[in-house]
Order: sequence, then C-alpha cells, then structure tokens
Amino acid sequence: MLIHVCCAPDLLTTLFHIKNVEFFFYNPNIQPPLEYEKRKRAVEDVARYFSLDVSYGEYSVEEVKKWYSVVKAYKDLGEGSERCEKCISFLLERTAQEAQKRGYDSFSTTLLASPKKNLSMIEKIGKTLEKKYGVKFYFKNFRKGGAYQEGVRLSKELQIYRQNYCGCVFSFLERRVRKHVEASKQRYAE
Repeated sequence: MLIHVCCAPDLLTTLFHIKNVEFFFYNPNIQPPLEYEKRKRAVEDVARYFSLDVSYGEYSVEEVKKWYSVVKAYKDLGEGSERCEKCISFLLERTAQEAQKRGYDSFSTTLLASPKKNLSMIEKIGKTLEKKYGVKFYFKNFRKGGAYQEGVRLSKELQIYRQNYCGCVFSFLERRVRKHVEASKQRYAE
C-alpha cells in the first residue's frame, strides 16, 4: 500500500493503525516554501525514528502552479469547502497514479487522521480515484481508538513540528485574519 502523507503529526496518528507500508509525502499545496521544508523535515524525523519507508513527490514551481490552477476558482470559500475537496482530490490523484505506477494494489492518506478533515468527502474522492486507476482506496478512520490523542502526545514527546494551519496560502491567510479579529475583540473587550 502507498499512503499519502500530509504532515508528521497525522503520520504519527496513522502509525497506531498501520505501519508496514510505503509512505508518500506529496504536498505542492503547502506554502510558503519554508513551511513546506519544516513539514518535510518533520516527516523525515518521524521516518528515521520509526524506520519508515517514505518517498517524496516533486515540490517545484510547476507543481505548485498545477495545484493552484485546480483550486484558484475556490480560493475564497474557506477551509472545509469545495476548495479543500479540489485540493485533496489533486493530492490523492497523484498518489493513486504513483501507486498504480509502482504496482501497489491500494493507496490511502494520513488526512484520514486529521480531526479537521471530512472523512466522508475523502472516502468519496478515494473511491472515485479507485475506479479511475484500478487501485483500491483503503479507508479507515485513523483518529479512532485514542490514536489522535496518542499522536499528539507522541509528537510533543518527540518534539515533532506541529503546524498551525492546513498548509495552503489561503488557509494561512484565513488563520492570520482570524487571529487579527480575535486580538481586536480582546483589545476592545478590555
């Protein structure tokens, strides 16, 4: 099985359910590039610690432009919207293509470990890609059984970088606006 990796914290949570697979870190959605490097280094740290087999997809201006062309019409919709659906579809399609190319019989994603992601949406995307590429989509709620809490605990214990936004430039800006609004409310409440 080939499992798409979005970030190290979700990888840690996923490891409570599945280990003997190959992981695939492919995320041209992550901006800015410095953030991408932080997340990649965190995945490399987890891979070293647990002796995981991880391959890394291309991260280039061309890949970022391909991703952007898919989501740009939805940029103002907010996190959890159709923008996220298009983004996840893009990431999982590349994973399904890679799984097919390498001869894997199935693929999945650590996004299934994130409490901020819509599992039924991800399952629907995965099943659509399963039909398109002939590679089974493995669906499991990786958050269950206390795995999410254990993943958080373990990431803190191992001092693994934990990001504070989904990854794309739009979620980054949305988070900054939310922080500014919250800070303004607090200032005026005093």
